[in-house]
Order: sequence, then structure tokens, then C-alpha cells
Amino acid sequence: MQRLFISILILILVLAPFVFSQDKVVVVPKRIAGAPFSVEDDADLFAKAYRFFIEGDVAMAADSLRKLIDASSYKIDPQAYYIVVANFTDKVSPIGLFHEGSGFLDTRFYGLKTDSLYYMFISRTENAPSFVSVLLKSKPTPFEANLPAFLGLFGLALPGTLAEPSRTTWIDVRRFEVPEKFQKVSDISVIIKKDLSSDEYLAAAVFDNTPLERWSYGIATAITSINDVYLDVGNDGTIIVKPRPTGDLAVFGVINFHFKAVDTKAPTLGSSFHLLGGLRLANFIEPLVGLGFGIPVTGFELHIFGGGSLAFRNELKSEFTIGKRVEREEDPFKTKIKFYPRFGLELKFP
Repeated sequence: MQRLFISILILILVLAPFVFSQDKVVVVPKRIAGAPFSVEDDADLFAKAYRFFIEGDVAMAADSLRKLIDASSYKIDPQAYYIVVANFTDKVSPIGLFHEGSGFLDTRFYGLKTDSLYYMFISRTENAPSFVSVLLKSKPTPFEANLPAFLGLFGLALPGTLAEPSRTTWIDVRRFEVPEKFQKVSDISVIIKKDLSSDEYLAAAVFDNTPLERWSYGIATAITSINDVYLDVGNDGTIIVKPRPTGDLAVFGVINFHFKAVDTKAPTLGSSFHLLGGLRLANFIEPLVGLGFGIPVTGFELHIFGGGSLAFRNELKSEFTIGKRVEREEDPFKTKIKFYPRFGLELKFP
């Protein structure tokens, strides 16, 4: 059984580079019907957004831009992702994200659909030139990216004034067609230029498209207060009893299944309940199952867990007794499966 488990691990390590190979594609958004949309900015929301950006109040700036868009004939889909560029000047064109529940400077997506990614360019210049280049790169999920390491356990000065020739603001909206293989997990590198021949960027950003996950890894250290002994054959061939210390420390490599899909890059307390299962990091097989819960800490999560393990232990055959000398080449033991309650701490990652 142990040989079979080792063979499976070797097979996974051999196949991992092929399964997790990276694909790249450049996608070009298509202008949607009716774009660019014009709006008479009587409240001067565009200039207000600019000033808020100068003052560092990104939330108020983004709110002004949203109100400006709402005043147009185009309505944002709250579930879609909008890469937004506010072209105040050629040197001041902040780039950010509009998506329900996300801040303007967030760069995290949680999975895309074919038509759920948009590009929006807001400017006071009619038909303002805007060249957008987007590179999609597929990548493994955090669970997949950490698989080799888990298996290894077993062997980014604004100017002060803004030219204001007109208050008519133009909102250009384009939609991307995202290939299926890049919809679940990918990096989205965005470059915005005035035109293709320009050497300077208006804006640039990289967005991380990674979904919520139910799977993660961890290292679990279990302590049991149960005294235990094990049987062995001494150097002289005599069957002897050896005690195991109280508080036997056992380390396990475990895989966690979360009852609720979680953001493994931004863990939260309320979503940390999970089942766990794994194997002891030892030269013998001892599977562990249990239930864990913990507190998120920067970079990792420390959990407590409780459960049990099944260990294979020696038991004397009927014709042998403790203290008896084994006279011939015969194994005096038979294998017995024993249950051990396990309680301890788990360092969960990613």
C-alpha cells in the first residue's frame, strides 16, 4: 500500500508540468453599440473626481465617476468587471476597477465569463484616441500552485490644475471576448496608450483573476495524551515491549476541504471551518481525518483541529508471547489497525 502511495505521488510530480503549463493570448475589446456615450456634466463630476484623486481620496473620486456614468444612457452591469481609465490629462489617467463589492484600486477578479470583462475610457475629448493592449496569461490556482511544495513534504507630482475646455464628457465602452481557458484563473496585464506609436503609457495595471476555492493545504501537529506501547524484537531475538512517551507528537501533511468556498489570498474568520485529511510525515502509513477552525493571520492561518488517525501496529500471533525468544526466521507479529484520537494545531496555507 505504501509503495502504491509513493507511485501515485511520483506520477503527480511527473504530470504536473504538463497540467499546469502556461498559455498566453492578446485580446482586443470591441466597442459596444452606442459607444462612446456623451453626458452633459452639469455637476462637474469629472473635475471633482480629478480633485479627489489629487487629494488621495480614491473612494470619493470613484463615486464621482460612477455618478457620471449613471447620468449617461449606459448602465453598468454590477456583476461584470470594468477596467476603467479616467483620462484627465495625458499624464494623469488613473486606472482602476468597477465591480460590485470591489474598490477602485482592487486588482482581483473572481472568475470571468466570455462577456463579463469590459474596458471603459472616460474623457472630456470627443473621440479621444485610446489604444488598449491586454495580455491574458493562464496560471494554476493557488491550490495547484502549492501542490509541488506540498508533495515535497513527503520525500505601483500630480499637476495642480486641469484644463477645462468643455463639460461634455465622453464614455467609451468596449467589451472583451475572453477565451474559455482564461476565464477561471489568469493574470490580466493591461496597457493603455494614446495610440500604438506612442512611447508613453496613459495607464497600466495587472489584474489577478483567481476564483474562490474549497481546497487548501496545511501542516498539522497533533498531540495525544493517551499512553501507548509498541511491540518489537530485541537484538537477541526476544519479543519486548517499548513505551511511547506521553504527549506523543505527530506531524501530518493534510489537505483541507472548506464547507464554504474561500478567498485563499484574503482569508476571513467566518469561512475557516473545514474538513481535513492527510498522512503522517513518517516512514509508516497513518491516515488522519478531522475538523478544523482557526484565526487568519497575515500570510498564513493558524487553526486548531480535532479528529482521529488509524495506525498500523504490531500484535503478537497466538503462538508467541512477550519475553519469548524467536528461534527461527518467522515474523511473530500480525498487523492490527488501531484508532488514535488526535487534537492539535494546523498551519494552513495558502
